[in-house]
Amino acid sequence: MQQTFSLAGLLINPAELTISNSELQVSVQLKPMEVLVYLAQHYPTLVSREQLIDNVWLGNNYVGEKALTNAIWQLRNILQKFNAADLITTIRKKGYRLAEAPQYNATISENTNQGSTKQRSWRKVWFGLMFIIAAIVILAGQHWVFSEKSLAAPVISKITNSVGRAFFPALSPDGRYLVFTWRKLSTPSDLYLIDLQDANYTPKQLTFSSNDESSALWSKDNRTIFYSSKTEVYGECHIMRLDTLTLATTEIATCGRHSKVYMDESVDGRYLVYSGKVAPDGTNVYLLDLQNTEAEPKLLPCHANCQYRVREVAFSPDGQYLALTRRAHRLSEDIYLLNLATNEEEKLTEDQEDILGVSWHPDSKRLVYASVLHGKRQAFMFNLTDKQHYNLDIDNFAEPSKIAANGDVYFFSSTYVPQLGYLPVNQGIPAAIVRLTTADERYEHPNYSHAKKAIAYVSNESGNMEIWMSDPDMVQRTQLTQLNGMVKYPQWSYDGRFIAFVGRLPEQQNDKLMLLEVATGKLSQLATGVSWHGQLSWWYDDSAIIYSYNNNLFKFELKTNAVSQLTTNGGVWAQMPAKDQFYFSKGRNRGLWQLLPDQTEKMLLPSHIFSARIAWAYANNGIYFLQQQSQKMLLSFYNIKTSTTQDMMLLPLDMLSLLTVMSYDPDNNRLFLELPMQPRADIYKLSHPLLQ
Repeated sequence: MQQTFSLAGLLINPAELTISNSELQVSVQLKPMEVLVYLAQHYPTLVSREQLIDNVWLGNNYVGEKALTNAIWQLRNILQKFNAADLITTIRKKGYRLAEAPQYNATISENTNQGSTKQRSWRKVWFGLMFIIAAIVILAGQHWVFSEKSLAAPVISKITNSVGRAFFPALSPDGRYLVFTWRKLSTPSDLYLIDLQDANYTPKQLTFSSNDESSALWSKDNRTIFYSSKTEVYGECHIMRLDTLTLATTEIATCGRHSKVYMDESVDGRYLVYSGKVAPDGTNVYLLDLQNTEAEPKLLPCHANCQYRVREVAFSPDGQYLALTRRAHRLSEDIYLLNLATNEEEKLTEDQEDILGVSWHPDSKRLVYASVLHGKRQAFMFNLTDKQHYNLDIDNFAEPSKIAANGDVYFFSSTYVPQLGYLPVNQGIPAAIVRLTTADERYEHPNYSHAKKAIAYVSNESGNMEIWMSDPDMVQRTQLTQLNGMVKYPQWSYDGRFIAFVGRLPEQQNDKLMLLEVATGKLSQLATGVSWHGQLSWWYDDSAIIYSYNNNLFKFELKTNAVSQLTTNGGVWAQMPAKDQFYFSKGRNRGLWQLLPDQTEKMLLPSHIFSARIAWAYANNGIYFLQQQSQKMLLSFYNIKTSTTQDMMLLPLDMLSLLTVMSYDPDNNRLFLELPMQPRADIYKLSHPLLQ
């Protein structure tokens, strides 16, 4: 174990638990280092998971299965700092091996001219003592939560057993009560309370309105709850104050209604901070003085990274920091640490996807958060002491509560696994959604090519999110990319030669507009000059790609690489079937529009009819689109020639949303759909050794 070796220009020092080059040195935990050493010792042989568990975890399969996955993840995370994450190759369902040969340093022979046998013996004793001291220092240097306790298995306990969806748990400051959101079948969500000292965990209903009540936050007084209240389809969002003893409610502020409201209370209990509407300068964090009933919310000044919208906000228990998640879009969201004394921000994470919840440990040195890795939502911890991330090996982990004094944390199990299906749209004939996939893997973003008679989509069937192609029945499936990064929004060119998509390689910090030539597999990165891209589509003659950025639409010319802005008053998704037909949406509840050849905009459908953001598709001189009604989704068709709208069918709300991706298949007169399957969700308690 102790012999150093080099690997692709990196110095691997098992004795000191470090990986380094001439510019950087990074510490490695013991088990990941043992895995790396074992892979090096057996190069170029493929090493199975069973071999690694037998040799590194002494055959303890219960601990080793997830611990090995965590070790590989940590190694790749460290190697990525050296732009070498691909040094460890995964052979699906078989094991791992190194991509390059290790080079071992020659053993230093003894020099007989250095002195007598006595001197050599003293040298051996000296080095032996130094090695023992170094080992003690290394072990002592590891935070106590990463000692042998890390080998203990986490304990997960189920709290709710609901019909419907129980989510967004909030733990009271004294640790006795848990408030959560419960959406029963076909009803708006309300807040419920559980006394954790009640062995039966009997829920008590706290709110009773016809609005969706969510995002509960306990005040420091252990009696008051703040929460958001949103009308079901259209209207406004309000932040409410609830007295848990009297159940009296008071409106204290308005909020943004199109996403979850994230909020936290300052350590002294005076201020409520929450994310809301984006101001012209990019700021979207608001501060409300809770001690002044006449106070209006004020924007919290933004000093850095203001181009990214803030979602989650969480004060550290010691009051020194505010943790923020800044989001470019779903593919790109990271945690920043705002020093409240200096207003300086430090970026803690890289390349995270769709963070759902950030919570502080009571020691103010650890953060727990939920993020998506290769299509699976998992639990992670960031340690501010050693600046390292740790995978807690908990799947389907979302929205952790504040962490209790003993380290327990409550979360809801999110098993969101989108699938593909289609809906026949023969007018006048009732139809139902037909599922094309029912699997544990994700299948999303379907796009049909009439020229190719094939679907392009995204899936993690191979272990990573990649671009795939299939026949219309999802029988003959072919993986088209092997990026091992993140990919989204595949769109066929009209001639079926290319697929444009958004992707990010493991070593890159920003996502790229990418172009895949399907026949050859040639992949190109297109330099648009922006750090993220929204939904994509093609110019009518395949000469350019249309993408959204910062809520406007842009055009990228493939021959000249020229970029031009198409809209200035909003635009998130467009389709251009012909030279004089450019249709686009501006966002949720902002209507359907046409961009005319003179660059003027014409509204085709008003916002109260066309509420979809991306849930629409051009087809046969018309547009199919979804609009939300009370606990239902309505599919309608807008006839462009007659400027009339026909309502076609009501569909289940739990299978579709206004973010459903749709693609029209003219060969079979049907809509391919991404089905955002949302099964029952429940609240769980996690007792994890790394949090105790």
